[in-house]
Amino acid sequence: MVTFGRWRRICAGALLVALVTVSPAGAPSLAFGDEEAPPQGPPGGEGIDRPCCPPPPVVYAPAPPRPLSTAAKVVYAPFYATGLVLRYGFYYLFVAPFEVFGRALSYGANGGVERAPRRYAPPPPPAGS
Repeated sequence: MVTFGRWRRICAGALLVALVTVSPAGAPSLAFGDEEAPPQGPPGGEGIDRPCCPPPPVVYAPAPPRPLSTAAKVVYAPFYATGLVLRYGFYYLFVAPFEVFGRALSYGANGGVERAPRRYAPPPPPAGS
Protein backbone atom coordinates (compact mmCIF):
# COMPACT_ATOMS: atom_id res chain seq x y z
CA MET A 1 0.00 0.00 0.00
CA VAL A 2 1.27 3.50 -0.90
CA THR A 3 1.06 6.07 1.85
CA PHE A 4 0.26 9.71 1.23
CA GLY A 5 3.87 10.91 1.85
CA ARG A 6 5.26 8.33 -0.54
CA TRP A 7 2.62 9.24 -3.13
CA ARG A 8 3.69 12.92 -2.91
CA ARG A 9 7.35 11.98 -3.48
CA ILE A 10 6.44 9.85 -6.51
CA CYS A 11 4.37 12.69 -8.01
CA ALA A 12 7.12 15.26 -7.36
CA GLY A 13 9.71 13.03 -9.05
CA ALA A 14 7.45 12.42 -12.07
CA LEU A 15 6.80 16.15 -12.40
CA LEU A 16 10.53 16.88 -12.26
CA VAL A 17 11.27 14.32 -14.99
CA ALA A 18 8.49 15.77 -17.15
CA LEU A 19 9.74 19.32 -16.75
CA VAL A 20 13.32 18.35 -17.60
CA THR A 21 12.51 16.32 -20.70
CA VAL A 22 9.69 18.42 -22.20
CA SER A 23 10.45 21.96 -23.26
CA PRO A 24 8.68 24.58 -25.36
CA ALA A 25 9.25 24.55 -29.10
CA GLY A 26 12.50 26.21 -30.12
CA ALA A 27 14.09 26.12 -26.67
CA PRO A 28 16.89 23.66 -26.03
CA SER A 29 15.94 20.73 -23.83
CA LEU A 30 17.71 20.29 -20.51
CA ALA A 31 17.69 16.52 -20.97
CA PHE A 32 20.14 16.71 -23.88
CA GLY A 33 22.96 18.87 -22.53
CA ASP A 34 25.38 18.34 -25.44
CA GLU A 35 23.10 20.09 -27.93
CA GLU A 36 23.53 23.83 -27.74
CA ALA A 37 21.26 26.47 -29.17
CA PRO A 38 22.57 28.14 -32.33
CA PRO A 39 24.24 31.51 -31.70
CA GLN A 40 21.88 34.42 -32.02
CA GLY A 41 23.05 37.42 -34.02
CA PRO A 42 21.71 40.96 -33.87
CA PRO A 43 18.03 41.20 -34.81
CA GLY A 44 17.52 41.74 -38.53
CA GLY A 45 21.22 41.65 -39.23
CA GLU A 46 21.93 38.07 -40.26
CA GLY A 47 25.16 37.87 -42.21
CA ILE A 48 26.22 41.47 -41.53
CA ASP A 49 29.67 41.70 -39.92
CA ARG A 50 29.90 45.08 -38.16
CA PRO A 51 30.59 46.11 -34.59
CA CYS A 52 27.68 46.90 -32.33
CA CYS A 53 29.14 50.16 -31.06
CA PRO A 54 31.25 52.91 -32.62
CA PRO A 55 34.86 53.03 -31.46
CA PRO A 56 35.68 55.47 -28.64
CA PRO A 57 36.91 58.88 -29.74
CA VAL A 58 40.64 59.44 -29.88
CA VAL A 59 41.84 61.92 -27.26
CA TYR A 60 45.06 63.79 -27.86
CA ALA A 61 46.87 64.94 -24.72
CA PRO A 62 48.76 68.23 -24.83
CA ALA A 63 52.50 68.02 -25.25
CA PRO A 64 54.50 68.11 -22.01
CA PRO A 65 56.18 71.42 -21.22
CA ARG A 66 59.77 71.97 -22.27
CA PRO A 67 62.43 71.65 -19.55
CA LEU A 68 63.82 74.86 -18.08
CA SER A 69 66.92 76.32 -19.61
CA THR A 70 70.15 76.37 -17.64
CA ALA A 71 69.87 80.13 -17.03
CA ALA A 72 66.35 79.74 -15.61
CA LYS A 73 67.54 76.89 -13.34
CA VAL A 74 70.38 79.08 -12.02
CA VAL A 75 67.99 81.94 -11.29
CA TYR A 76 65.41 79.66 -9.66
CA ALA A 77 67.85 77.58 -7.53
CA PRO A 78 68.22 80.04 -4.58
CA PHE A 79 64.43 80.34 -4.19
CA TYR A 80 64.06 76.55 -4.32
CA ALA A 81 66.76 76.06 -1.65
CA THR A 82 65.21 78.75 0.55
CA GLY A 83 61.83 77.04 0.32
CA LEU A 84 63.33 73.69 1.31
CA VAL A 85 65.18 75.19 4.28
CA LEU A 86 62.07 77.01 5.48
CA ARG A 87 59.78 74.02 5.09
CA TYR A 88 61.93 71.25 6.51
CA GLY A 89 63.91 73.48 8.88
CA PHE A 90 60.72 74.59 10.58
CA TYR A 91 59.55 70.98 10.84
CA TYR A 92 62.76 69.57 12.26
CA LEU A 93 63.39 72.49 14.61
CA PHE A 94 59.90 72.99 16.02
CA VAL A 95 57.55 70.10 15.19
CA ALA A 96 59.68 66.95 15.32
CA PRO A 97 61.01 67.45 18.89
CA PHE A 98 57.44 67.66 20.23
CA GLU A 99 56.45 64.55 18.27
CA VAL A 100 59.40 62.57 19.62
CA PHE A 101 58.75 63.79 23.17
CA GLY A 102 55.07 62.88 22.92
CA ARG A 103 55.95 59.43 21.59
CA ALA A 104 58.39 58.89 24.47
CA LEU A 105 55.69 59.83 27.00
CA SER A 106 53.16 57.51 25.34
CA TYR A 107 55.30 54.40 24.95
CA GLY A 108 57.81 54.77 27.78
CA ALA A 109 61.53 54.16 27.86
CA ASN A 110 61.33 50.76 26.14
CA GLY A 111 59.22 52.13 23.30
CA GLY A 112 56.29 49.84 24.07
CA VAL A 113 58.30 46.69 23.31
CA GLU A 114 58.74 44.05 25.98
CA ARG A 115 62.19 42.50 26.03
CA ALA A 116 62.20 38.73 25.75
CA PRO A 117 63.89 36.91 28.63
CA ARG A 118 67.38 35.69 27.89
CA ARG A 119 67.49 32.04 26.89
CA TYR A 120 70.48 31.14 28.98
CA ALA A 121 69.73 33.17 32.08
CA PRO A 122 71.96 32.39 35.06
CA PRO A 123 70.31 30.15 37.64
CA PRO A 124 68.75 31.90 40.60
CA PRO A 125 70.87 31.99 43.77
CA PRO A 126 70.19 29.33 46.36
CA ALA A 127 67.49 30.25 48.83
CA GLY A 128 69.63 29.78 51.94
CA SER A 129 72.61 31.89 50.92
